[in-house]
Amino acid sequence: MKELWEQAILPWNLPLTVLLGLVIVFWSLKILTGADFASGDADIDVDGGLEHAGGFSSDLMRAVNAGAVPLTIVLSVLILALWMASILLNYYLNPEKKWFLNAGLLLASLVIAVVATKIITQPLVPVMRRLKSAEDAAPVIGETGVVRSIEIDSRYGQVEVRRPQGAPAILNSRLLPDIEPVPRGTTVAVVSYDQAAGVYLVKPISTESNTLKS
Repeated sequence: MKELWEQAILPWNLPLTVLLGLVIVFWSLKILTGADFASGDADIDVDGGLEHAGGFSSDLMRAVNAGAVPLTIVLSVLILALWMASILLNYYLNPEKKWFLNAGLLLASLVIAVVATKIITQPLVPVMRRLKSAEDAAPVIGETGVVRSIEIDSRYGQVEVRRPQGAPAILNSRLLPDIEPVPRGTTVAVVSYDQAAGVYLVKPISTESNTLKS
């Protein structure tokens, strides 16, 4: 453990250690709060959301399945793999801690991390495609769902709508204007879809029941 810590805080590994720490904090908060930090632009659309991007970063994202798997998952796996590769390569191949050797090992670590991320995320690609197809196929306007975020208000929230087939749809949603926030577990009706904002507008089915829950 001591040797791992010493490697983790070396100047060339420290930035990756910090990034890995942020990943751990991110997923910890997500699990504890149920918040969707990956909403909006954080997740790239399966059907070619990368089409307007270009250059090395675009090619790299495609190589690690970022066009088919949520970007937060891809980046988390990539950062973890890059950190592990850099730690191991420097420990075994750079015991004298030479900067010039580390530059080559960092490049090798990136290649290893990209390959590892591709392999790890590849099984998720067909799963994500099926989920998106199911979400796009069945309209949700007029259906009911349950609030899954801590609460939902006029700015942010998540609603789960069950499907006759497949997994439930998790919708980024907002309450209609002039409605007080309601807590997790509240049943709401999906009223419309805001194309510009990319969110569904919902309203509580029963104001009285919502008051009792809160």
